[in-house]
Amino acid sequence: MSVTKETKETIITTIDEVFEKMNSISWVDRQRAMKEEAFKNTEKILYCYQTLKEHIADEKEYLEMALHGKSTSFVTYSKNKAAPTDEETILRDRKASYERSLNDVERIEKALKKIKDRKGYEVIELRYLSRKQRKEGGKLIEDTYTYEEITEMLAGKNGYNDNLNEKTVRNYKNALIKEMAVLLFGSDAI
Repeated sequence: MSVTKETKETIITTIDEVFEKMNSISWVDRQRAMKEEAFKNTEKILYCYQTLKEHIADEKEYLEMALHGKSTSFVTYSKNKAAPTDEETILRDRKASYERSLNDVERIEKALKKIKDRKGYEVIELRYLSRKQRKEGGKLIEDTYTYEEITEMLAGKNGYNDNLNEKTVRNYKNALIKEMAVLLFGSDAI
């Protein structure tokens, strides 16, 4: 495949613009952005933790889902071509997916165990790991607890002040999420 001179110039110009943009962002700003992403990703992981745990509970079922209800003529698409995929490849990919999910759950559990005895852990449990249930139109709806509800539930219990407020609850949550982010993502979260 030959590349025209015009295409090469476009590529070089694009690369120069990307490097110029990257260099215009200070190292401190890049670190701050990575830290913020680690915090947000830790929250996302915690919101999905129970579902992920249920998802990997039965390895056999997890692997069988790869072929259940599917036709045997799978096609995998790549950028420029389509190639038939056999069951062995599908199962190998599914097994790799299971291993990644299992590893993620183990990392989350390890991080949760490290902060379990810290003040404010109940906030993490109520905000991310528990769900309140209500009926709406005959359907069971699960919601996360609000900070106001968490404050009311914890005030005067388990060593919390009777006049516990939402700001304090959020501060507990933020401190523990930051600690978990370091445990999950390492120095990128610092």
